[in-house]
Amino acid sequence: MGSLDAMKKGSDSRYLSESGHLKVAQGVSGTVRDKGSVKTMIPYLAHGVKQGFQDLGANSLSKVHELLATGELTMEVRTGAAQREGGIHDMHSYTKVAW
Repeated sequence: MGSLDAMKKGSDSRYLSESGHLKVAQGVSGTVRDKGSVKTMIPYLAHGVKQGFQDLGANSLSKVHELLATGELTMEVRTGAAQREGGIHDMHSYTKVAW
């Protein structure tokens, strides 16, 4: 359905609930840091992928596939709990800088 803000602006009419007095939000409201064309972000994304390939010891996606097929490169699946454990935890305070 959307956030309460969206319903106040009329999105509730799409879901046949404009006559109801009870509004139940099924979304969130928020802000975005940047707005505009995704084209401005593509160079950063490409650079990040290149750095990731360099960390893997490959210079192309086909090389990554080759390394995976030969067993020289392996990947593992980490649970949400493992990801939390691998991050910052049990500290009194820290500052997380948003990029």
